[in-house]
Amino acid sequence: LFGGSTKANAAKKDKKDSKSDNNKKKASPFEGTYTDPKHPGGKREIKVISDKKVADYQLAEVNGGGGKGEPESYVLPAVIFGDRQIIIDFSPKGGPKDLTGVLVDGGLKFLKDGNVWPKVG
Repeated sequence: LFGGSTKANAAKKDKKDSKSDNNKKKASPFEGTYTDPKHPGGKREIKVISDKKVADYQLAEVNGGGGKGEPESYVLPAVIFGDRQIIIDFSPKGGPKDLTGVLVDGGLKFLKDGNVWPKVG
C-alpha cells in the first residue's frame, strides 16, 4: 500500500547494492589480495578506504599478516596514484614509511627492493 510492493523495493535495493559493490571493486586496479615471497604463508589485501578522490589520489590500506617472520595481522596506510603507483607506509611494521610500488604482470613490484607481491585475488 505505502510505497509499492515489498518485493519490488527489495529488488531495487539489491540492484543498487550490486551496482555499489561493482563500483567499489573497480575503485583501483591496485585493489586485491596478494602474497609476499619474503613472508611465505601471509596475505596482503589492498583496498580503497574512501570513495572520495582528490584528482586521481585515493587513500587506501593494506591489511596483512600471517606470514613467516611477521605479525599475525597489521594495517598499513597507503595512497594510490591513479593506475600508476601506490605508496605504502610500512613504519607500523618497522619498515620504511614510503615504499613505492607499481603494477606489473600478475602483481605489485616495489621499486626500492625489487620485491614482487603476486596478485592472487
